[in-house]
Amino acid sequence: MRWWLRKQFLRLKLYASENYYNEAESLIVWYAVCFALGAAFYFALPLELPVWAVVVFLELILLLLYLTRTEREKFKLWTFILLFALGLSITKADSMYRAAHLENNLPEITYLRGKVKELDYNSNNRPRILLTDADNFERKLKGDFRISLIYAEDWLKAGACVEMVAKLPKRFTPNPLSNYNFERTNFYKGISAGGYSIAPLFEVDCEENTPAAAETISRIRNYIKETITQHTDPEQGGIIKALTIGDKSSIAEEQSANYRTAGLAHFLAISGMHMGMIALLVFFLFRALLFPVGAGRYDLRKPAAITALAFTFAYFLISGQSVSCIRAFVMTSLVLLGVLLNRRAISLRLWAFAVLVVSVITPSAVVSPGFLMSFAAVLGLVTFYEQFGSRLRHWLSQQSIAGKVGAYLVGVLVTDLVASLMTLPYSMYYFHQISVYTSLGNLLAAPVIAFWVMPALLVFLISLPFGFGEYAVKPLAAGVDVINHITVWVSSLPAAQSGEGVGAMPDWSIFVLTLGLLWLCIWQSRWRRWGWLGIAAGLAGLYLAPAPDFVFDETGTTYAYKNAAGKLNLSPYHKNRFLSKMWTGTNKPAEDETLKCTKQSCIYKDRIEFGKGWLKLDGKEIAFKSGGYINLKNGIRYYRPEQSRSWNK
Repeated sequence: MRWWLRKQFLRLKLYASENYYNEAESLIVWYAVCFALGAAFYFALPLELPVWAVVVFLELILLLLYLTRTEREKFKLWTFILLFALGLSITKADSMYRAAHLENNLPEITYLRGKVKELDYNSNNRPRILLTDADNFERKLKGDFRISLIYAEDWLKAGACVEMVAKLPKRFTPNPLSNYNFERTNFYKGISAGGYSIAPLFEVDCEENTPAAAETISRIRNYIKETITQHTDPEQGGIIKALTIGDKSSIAEEQSANYRTAGLAHFLAISGMHMGMIALLVFFLFRALLFPVGAGRYDLRKPAAITALAFTFAYFLISGQSVSCIRAFVMTSLVLLGVLLNRRAISLRLWAFAVLVVSVITPSAVVSPGFLMSFAAVLGLVTFYEQFGSRLRHWLSQQSIAGKVGAYLVGVLVTDLVASLMTLPYSMYYFHQISVYTSLGNLLAAPVIAFWVMPALLVFLISLPFGFGEYAVKPLAAGVDVINHITVWVSSLPAAQSGEGVGAMPDWSIFVLTLGLLWLCIWQSRWRRWGWLGIAAGLAGLYLAPAPDFVFDETGTTYAYKNAAGKLNLSPYHKNRFLSKMWTGTNKPAEDETLKCTKQSCIYKDRIEFGKGWLKLDGKEIAFKSGGYINLKNGIRYYRPEQSRSWNK
């Protein structure tokens, strides 16, 4: 038996060694992946990593690199580990830098004075401001402050200076049906605290110290926002703001839910699709304009690519420069640079370079849904078309016009299917839902987006400097209205929301599944098939992680419970309006037979009894260590285990 096992081990080692050297192209892609995995590992740690541990780790890796410098295979192996360590170290350094530029330990009731950096409205049409250059009348405060207002004054706009009394809650309990971390998001956005005004605002004079470029961009964004608000309906305007300046705050929750159910949520976030289409339209438009004077004498692709790159950069500046925008701009720029340098536009190397650039610039992006879903979709599409693209092009060249139209529809379906399958695990992990009619929604919406909405968006952006935005926005609003009707119809189909309520996928599960997808897509030889094991193991995690039956905050004053339909309802005790809205999408308790209540307490499924500030499970009182949830089969899980992460301070 020992001899047989040794033989199998040697065969596996020989097979791996042979494939290792045959995969030189894939190894370059893995370099970027290892860097991103190192960044992701930092966020997976339960405790904040001390600086000395990072320094020792890097020194050890460098020593091993030096000792094994003459051994080719080991040198490559340690190079992967070094890139992993570099990703971890850069992410730690980025966290330390951001923590040093944020304010800590402010009193819950605080006087604030500062400049309005942004003014927007939430899904309930309540005004919010982002306050920068703030002080509390005693000292200068670090970071920005997100403050919700009771109402907006007529004089209130971006650039105005205000003073107020604000309430800044210390902590925000996460959503049990999402892995979205509100505090971590604020931390990496440079927001020291979020809260709401408890008194009217007053306009004050302040010093002008905002950089001219930032001030100009802010004014342009506000001009676009005002143009859209004044000349479109709210349902159309909210979508157009998301497409132009990356502001999704005006989109109603019901409308946003319809887009998610129809599988069109990606349309609301500026991504590679938007920037790619804009760049493509500018490229062909400028090339067509030059054609009468330059055809046959010059390579018109290069000036067209430069123009498209410049326009894309301008679009990037006004879009809000989110993670998805950065990724999209990097990918689009590399494609256009490939045209300028006469290189292949789309490849795994391009994908890897984009991953590396985004991971270095914004390390926190590697654990964001936008980053993971967009890069997974691109990886799947690049891999699919590298394997089958030549055969598809050969088949398409033999088709008639009618056949090519049919091939286009099939291509939309296939592309959507590949992208949907690649992003499905991350949809389950972050949003705990599956869109049943994704393919149908995208098949209906894709032609409208490609041939109506995006060209109209380009015309609208071009018309703004000339003062014709109010007229150009009308065709754009009409196209968006068609998309809105498609989402409403698709989301109303039977069982459209049957995928909601998917159990919480554990961190190890999504990590293993991601490794499986990478292994399957990046390697070129037969051993890529081992990636299916990682995918299967990751999906198995769904059955090991229970969904919450009962949710509570850290004060014991806000509760939610699962009704017979499997959705969370609010109990009569819901003091925290922010949590209530985040957990269930409403601030109103639902009447449900699942919950039996008196004036003093409520009972849920004869096992959980609770009231104002107290909670019992099977007759035993629970001490509120933090917010958390209860699964009746698996017990209690707290949201805040004892940890010292930078964003929790």
